[in-house]
Formats: sequence, structure tokens, C-alpha cells
Amino acid sequence: MPPETRASFAHGIQELIAKLEPEQVDGIIKRAGSAWSRIEKAPKVAWLDEGTYNALTEAVRAELGDEETRALFRKVGRRMLTSNNLQTLLESAIRLFGMSPHTVLKLIPRGRQTAIKNSGTLVYERVGDRCVRLHLTDFPASTFQLGTSVILLSGVFLGVLDAASVSDTAKLETKDVDLLAGKATFELSW
Repeated sequence: MPPETRASFAHGIQELIAKLEPEQVDGIIKRAGSAWSRIEKAPKVAWLDEGTYNALTEAVRAELGDEETRALFRKVGRRMLTSNNLQTLLESAIRLFGMSPHTVLKLIPRGRQTAIKNSGTLVYERVGDRCVRLHLTDFPASTFQLGTSVILLSGVFLGVLDAASVSDTAKLETKDVDLLAGKATFELSW
């Protein structure tokens, strides 16, 4: 089954895009074509097809480049933890384990399922007191081979560390990236 993305997640990306420089916003909308309005009109609970969501993310990357795309999705990661879908889960985890980057990062694989589906498996691995690996496998090559997903996820994961109050020391390294096999390892430290 092809990947699908929750419309509310894409709406949040559109909101952040709207805050960019006007010429960047116009460029992204033009590049995204009809996908932009399909996303805008979709009910929050709807699932967007792979082509529609990819049109948005590829337009962002083409217009902004890799570093600015990562920076935009870092903002997405910060916002994710305040979404209604994750807020209850996060509050429960914090009550049980206390607030730490580990607590927040442990939730990412489960919380990811509220925003996307049919997009491989993400597994949390604690490496040390200040280090985690997130292993992504089996992401469909139809999307993953474009390379944009690695950039987006890198930004989102760094944004999660920002939300966990370790943005000054947050680092991310991608390892074992195989675009055709749909796998990558994201090593986060702080």
C-alpha cells in the first residue's frame, strides 16, 4: 500500500509555509500546482494520497533547498508535540518517566502513526544517556527514493529535540541511508 499523510499534518506545513517570504510562498504554491488546493480543501481527518503530499514536499525542497527545507521541518517537529493527537500521550509519558529528550523521542514511532501510514517502521533505540538512534525501515521506495523524506525527517527529529529543551546541543547524523530499500538510521545526540 502506498504512503498516506493525514491532511491536518499537511495543513500545519502549509501554515508554516505561509509565514515564509512572499516570493518563497508563491514559488512553493506554483510548484505544488493543484496539490496545494487539494490539501487546503481536505478535511483534517482525511488521508492524502502519496502524490498529493509528495507534490507539496517536493515543491518545498525545490524552492527552498535542502537546508531551508530541514529548517522548515524542524519547526514542524516543534509543533508536533503540541498537537492534540500527541498531547495526551506526551502528558502521560511525562507523568510516568519525567520530561527528557528520551521520553519525547520514545513517543515518535507511535505518534508518527497519527500523521502518516504505510510509511515503513520506525524503531527507537537508546544508545546512551544523551544519544538515541531512530531506525527507519521499509519506507516505500516510490516516495523514499526521492531523498526528500530523509531531509524532512531530519528536520522533524531535530525539532522534537528543540521541544525537549536541548536545541543548543542537539545534533543529528544520518547513517545507512538506502533510498531504494527505504531505510535510514537517524542518530540524535544532545
